[in-house]
Amino acid sequence: MNEKKVTFLINSLSGGGAQSVCINIANAIAEEGWQVDLVVLNLNNAVYINHISDKVKLIVLNVNHARSSFFKLKSYVDKEKPERFLVFNYELAVLLVIIRILFPFYFKVIARNINTLSKKRQLESDFWRKRIVAPLVDFFYSKVDHVINQCRGMDNDLLKIFPNLIDRTCVIYNPVNKVIEDAVKTINYTTVKQENYLLCVGRLEKQKAFHYAIEAFAKIKEQYPGLRLKIVGQGSLEFELKKLAEILGVASKVDFEGFQKNMIPYYLKARAIILTSLYEGFPNVLVESITLGKPIVAFDCQSGPREVIEEGVNGFLVPYKDKEYLLTAIKSTLDNKWKSEDIFKTAVEFRLDMISSKYQNLIERI
Repeated sequence: MNEKKVTFLINSLSGGGAQSVCINIANAIAEEGWQVDLVVLNLNNAVYINHISDKVKLIVLNVNHARSSFFKLKSYVDKEKPERFLVFNYELAVLLVIIRILFPFYFKVIARNINTLSKKRQLESDFWRKRIVAPLVDFFYSKVDHVINQCRGMDNDLLKIFPNLIDRTCVIYNPVNKVIEDAVKTINYTTVKQENYLLCVGRLEKQKAFHYAIEAFAKIKEQYPGLRLKIVGQGSLEFELKKLAEILGVASKVDFEGFQKNMIPYYLKARAIILTSLYEGFPNVLVESITLGKPIVAFDCQSGPREVIEEGVNGFLVPYKDKEYLLTAIKSTLDNKWKSEDIFKTAVEFRLDMISSKYQNLIERI
């Protein structure tokens, strides 16, 4: 087995957390001398394509869905004879297992669990995913060689669904985005002019539950003159969230910023970052925030926030869906005099070099 060769497999290069982590890790281990293939289904909305290192070989299958990629994946395996896959998508992990069962190929499948599976399934309404994909995952997913979870909460959740994976899982936190990590080394914080806004970052979908943030903002806006709420992201609930802001009388104070390639200025100028998700895999936005010295307020959802937040040091953890406590935590955050250096220290364990080393050790071992 070639100890320094691995194939990364992901559905797209769009602006999501999984895509960011995939590229960061692929780039990092390629810099360490690994031969890395990055296989993606398509380049639709490929906002991260320019972030890929020249040392990473990009392979595009030119299909729109995981379910359409079976024969393209099989052809890739037949031609390139990969020995290890690191997969960032449930359906793709399942397809690899099926290919390995049906054809005389031998390769290892390391799946990266990208969400709290039990919560994701509870909120799933799409027929294909609920009635077709979920049963396939149940049957085949437990046949992967190893599963990487982004935090302990995710690991515990996964093992409740797949107890037979007990000896084949581990926890590796998401690394901070390298662009942000590099920026921290050059930022002169004495020249950064903080603006008067709270910041939410993420897809405008049910999971992120930004309505909690808008409702909380509407209740405190009078106490903090000039305060605004900025929401960075795009999704199917944009109209609904804008309508809510209008109903609550804060439409003129809530800024929907859409997707932004460069998030650093948004973090740096914000007074705090708010996360109101119903569930998470591991919220990259929290790690990015503390790396840039900004406090966070987050629901204690499954999973991740509890493993990032140090109460009163880098932010506040809010009991799940507790609207009154959310108000109190936001006001305490706005009134507190935070020390950026103390917040920075809580981000050390998420450094890219440390996380990359853990990935390399695992890939070599499996």
